[in-house]
Amino acid sequence: MDPMWLVNYSKKDIDFLFYNKIVYEKRDKEQALPYQQIVDVCFAQDINSGRY
Repeated sequence: MDPMWLVNYSKKDIDFLFYNKIVYEKRDKEQALPYQQIVDVCFAQDINSGRY
């Protein structure tokens, strides 16, 4: 899954993922971090599937 696909999530999903951060093991940090960063940007910039 490409982290950029997260921009197609609904506002409710983005809010949920922002407030409930991704939990990962130390060895998986490099893989998990891009997903959380995209969620953070989507939340801050109000990017979601409901926006044009």
